[in-house]
Amino acid sequence: MKLPLTISLLASNRIATLERCLDSLTPLLRQVPAELIVVFTGTDERVRQVAERYTDQIIPFTWCNDFSAARNAGLKHAKGEWFLYLDDDEWFDDVTEICEFFQSGECQQYNSAAYIQRNYLDWEGSKHSDALVYRMVKRTPQQCFENPIHEELQPCYSPCKVFGAYVHHYGYIGSIVRNSTDKTSRNIPLLQKDIQERPDYTKNYLQLTQEYCIEERWDEAEEICRKGIEICKKKEAALRSWLQVNLIEILYQKKQFEEAEREAFGILEGKPNELTRLLLFQLLIGINEQRKDFEKQLQWGIKFEELLSYMDRHPELWIKQQMGTINKDKVLNPDWLYPARLNCIRASLEVQNYKETEYFLGLLPWEEECRIQTYYPLLDRWKEHYAPRLQEILAKLPRDSAYLLYQKLLYEEQKKQDKEEADLFLFHRCLKEIDQPYLQRQLIEKVLMEKKDFSVLLNRIDLDTWRNHISQIVNAAAYEENQYLWEAREVLFKEHQLQGLWLEKLLVEKKLSHGFLMKKDLLEALERYAFTITSYYEALYQPSVLQSDKRCLLPAECRLAYGLQEALSCWKQGQPAETIRFLREAIQMDPRMTGVIREVIRLLSNEIAWPEPDAGPEFWQLAEQMREALRGMIKTGNDREAMSVLLQLLPLLPKDMELLKMQQILLARLAD
Repeated sequence: MKLPLTISLLASNRIATLERCLDSLTPLLRQVPAELIVVFTGTDERVRQVAERYTDQIIPFTWCNDFSAARNAGLKHAKGEWFLYLDDDEWFDDVTEICEFFQSGECQQYNSAAYIQRNYLDWEGSKHSDALVYRMVKRTPQQCFENPIHEELQPCYSPCKVFGAYVHHYGYIGSIVRNSTDKTSRNIPLLQKDIQERPDYTKNYLQLTQEYCIEERWDEAEEICRKGIEICKKKEAALRSWLQVNLIEILYQKKQFEEAEREAFGILEGKPNELTRLLLFQLLIGINEQRKDFEKQLQWGIKFEELLSYMDRHPELWIKQQMGTINKDKVLNPDWLYPARLNCIRASLEVQNYKETEYFLGLLPWEEECRIQTYYPLLDRWKEHYAPRLQEILAKLPRDSAYLLYQKLLYEEQKKQDKEEADLFLFHRCLKEIDQPYLQRQLIEKVLMEKKDFSVLLNRIDLDTWRNHISQIVNAAAYEENQYLWEAREVLFKEHQLQGLWLEKLLVEKKLSHGFLMKKDLLEALERYAFTITSYYEALYQPSVLQSDKRCLLPAECRLAYGLQEALSCWKQGQPAETIRFLREAIQMDPRMTGVIREVIRLLSNEIAWPEPDAGPEFWQLAEQMREALRGMIKTGNDREAMSVLLQLLPLLPKDMELLKMQQILLARLAD
């Protein structure tokens, strides 16, 4: 007897997705004589225990950073005529097409097959990209997996069957696809023509250089810039300086840092004016930042600030030396100036020159809250990398800033001991004074973790602000480590019910999308999710707005919640078809829960297709007696008689995993 199919998967320590993966394969195991092989590459015994509920063929494999080696371990043990492989973080939506492929005998017409991997771009399951993956082959002795990563099964023969079936896969969330478009400029051909006609007209060289720079055609920009510099050699010194600065910028963009530095030194030896030197100093700061030469970077930063102070004491030089884009605004452009100073801060931290760290930090625009707050995330990353010294410098910086106030609170708490009263005073100041969203969010997360009262802050912010802050906090928190948020929810309910309900909504939503729940837990969480949302809006709106004929006016998530409640009510009343209809309608109301609702539909559809027997205790007693008899037959090697009994019992108990395991054992023995 030939075994039609072997299903093989790698199981690491991703216990959350493994059971869903295996559960999606059970319809295939029921309808097609097949064996399931799990190559266990992990260390978590809970993973093994989950796998053991579905198969006896669990192959231990010590991970060696080689996916092909692990795949080959499963292939080596395969007995099926066909071999299907997948990962433990994938699961089939519907295997009907694959079942029919084997049941109809169509599999004899092909040597390989492909199905779709649906890669989701968000946890809601509403955005995805599809990729055709070649994961099924008719086995031959020559086949093996190749490549330690992005492994391929070779050789893979034609003809190939392409299925419409797909597996869900959330493993690529976060990938970013960038699109770029070619720029065009109508000025370039005009300038080129004019240069041919008037080769000594120097401004054309500068303008054409700038056009090429806009187009990012750096080689052409460098060539025309150098020609312009040569023509300006004996005249038009200001224009020559302008072109020289452009040349260094072009070389910088081309990442030719050594040549850019060499050219800059050559220009500086000619003793250009102060304005030109300032721009060159800025570029040298950037060049050495790219080269990670922090000592030189800091030296050029100090030279720049000294010369800038000189220019401020002699403001007439700004006007006297400016020409075109070489002017005061270019030097003091915040998009150049403050990043240069930030680079110098990092350089001073790298070389542990904390005096200069404090100096450059003092030059940041603390009084311009709208600008300085864009640098908060960068400063926080540096705090983690260079702590505790940077934390101390920030806390002691004598500037009026919400960010620095918060740093002082954090620093004082680190020192604590006898400073409880000072901490409390600073804490209340932060609650009362911090208005910047980034800092408010940090403060809220801090007090939630520490279980402190922050009613002062909650009473100052509106619900939309709260929803935005807490959404980002919940999204950033690891699903396995958000117990403190569940505890905070209980505290919030006492005095801030709406805020507490919204937090619970987010937590249950994350549990639904990240928890990979099975049927019972999934339905319970979905019911709680719907109840939390309706409770939130019922507390917020007048009852007349919530009437069924007015619900089209409600937010999408509220309409979704009411739709889910109707669906779950139908399920409790034993109306599975109506339940699925309501769930499909719910997806149209709010696509953010598409993945979760689709999974509920899959599980309920399986429940309809494979219902539990409606039988009394006598049936279950008889079923257990037959199971016991089967165990004895398998133990004594009476395989054919056991298979005959099993084929009678399995249709009556299609969800019995022990019977499915027995079937695999018998199929494997009879295939030998």
